[in-house]
Amino acid sequence: MEVGMVTAGMDDFASYSFIAMEDCDEKPLYEWFNSKPRIFQALCIMFRLKNDIATYELEMKRGEVANGVNCYMKQHDVTKEETVEEFNKIYRENYKIMMEEFLTTKCVPRQILMRCLNISRTFDVIYKEGDGYTEPLENLKDMITSFFRHPIPL
Repeated sequence: MEVGMVTAGMDDFASYSFIAMEDCDEKPLYEWFNSKPRIFQALCIMFRLKNDIATYELEMKRGEVANGVNCYMKQHDVTKEETVEEFNKIYRENYKIMMEEFLTTKCVPRQILMRCLNISRTFDVIYKEGDGYTEPLENLKDMITSFFRHPIPL
């Protein structure tokens, strides 16, 4: 999972989303980013698990065997279904960590923590019905189109 956290890159993505923010004291924020906060760690794990589950079959068809699902299956001698079940369990545990950090972290502005939650919501939508990142026309097109055809009145 340690390698998966690095390759997920969600901590970098979260950091980039704060670049244009104003009215934030940069020094404490920079120190917080570099401390590898638990909310970033949880975000990376959550993304890696969602991505590995959603892309497993497509990657296997392409001959890519070095993915989280395949490694877990071989390491623990379990089926794909058992692996997905375990990954979902780990995902839920990290979601709880992310929410706990959101509620208890006081050293950074709430808007920064809110962006972490929004990032998790984004990849939850992208990977909800398969690999919406690699195959957006199949999975995300209808959802995005519906936002414009049937907007939610405010």
